[in-house]
Amino acid sequence: MTENYGQRAAALARRAAKRVKRIEYVQKIKKLKTYALFISMMLGFVLSPLLIDVRWFTGLFGYSPENPVDITHITKYLLFCMLFITYCKVSPKQMRFDKMHLWLVLTQWLGCWVVYFLLNFYSQAVASGAFICVLISTATSAPVITGMLGGSVPRLATYCIATNLVLAVVAPIYFSLMGVGAEEGLNAGFWDCFSTICKKVIPLALGPFFLASIVKLVKPDIHQFFQTRQSISFWLWCVALVLLMARTMGNLLSIPSSEYLDASLIAGGALTVCLLQFFIGRKIGRACGDAVVGGQCLGQKNTILAIWMAQTFFDPHFGIVSIAPASYVLWQNLVNSWQIWRFNRDKQRQEAVEKK
Repeated sequence: MTENYGQRAAALARRAAKRVKRIEYVQKIKKLKTYALFISMMLGFVLSPLLIDVRWFTGLFGYSPENPVDITHITKYLLFCMLFITYCKVSPKQMRFDKMHLWLVLTQWLGCWVVYFLLNFYSQAVASGAFICVLISTATSAPVITGMLGGSVPRLATYCIATNLVLAVVAPIYFSLMGVGAEEGLNAGFWDCFSTICKKVIPLALGPFFLASIVKLVKPDIHQFFQTRQSISFWLWCVALVLLMARTMGNLLSIPSSEYLDASLIAGGALTVCLLQFFIGRKIGRACGDAVVGGQCLGQKNTILAIWMAQTFFDPHFGIVSIAPASYVLWQNLVNSWQIWRFNRDKQRQEAVEKK
């Protein structure tokens, strides 16, 4: 009997040790997530020369093409995978619009034109950068920040998914009206621009949604696998951010010194737009009962998709428009870091008061 009790105690001790290690591992992952985006941005900047031309790597296998081999173009495939995983989590039945969503949509779809026309008198590149920062949909990571700030995650998820889907239709129309997207350049006709942009945007924006719906019907076990492992999209986001920052840094290094002032103005415009969107979003959200959701819906943007769109449709015409969404990554993370710090500080103060 004594031996049996000893074996049971040893087994329980081993299980407890494994649980402690598992908890420590989870805590380390959470800490890593806190700095992962910043690390990804820095890696993209530092490794830019190696990622925008990988002939140094292909040369190891005896393949040395004359033209540079740029692997940053795989970003769109990472985006597809990220959106697919996100759409596996939400059912269309959960998507319910309310008054707050309507006001946010009107602010976003109309506000981008207001910003564009106001800034276009000074610089079309600055105006285009601000335009894309307002037009772009809500980030797929926004529900995570909303939960950390005590907001309604389902309410934000509805707006996030809806705007990402609607963007597939709105973006081609808006870009075509601006005359960007077609190979003919700014003088191309509306339908030439529209058809070209649709071919590039719609498969990326709508494809993951339909694929997730099909997988749910045909292979529910696979759908369940991705539904319960949403953190995969976060790490894919980090990889995509490295590639996008590398491409942006490559664009920065290629511009002449005479355009450095324009680049600074574009980044400054993105900062102004970022602060305004968080402010206006919180005002609308507070009027509708949830300031956190309003601020995140309007302020936290799908910057990876924005950078890809800017590089694909605007940079060929204006050169450095992608600096706007690239810098927006920094601005919105700084705002959210401050909000989380303030929320945790107030929460700790409230807990201290309740203990007294």
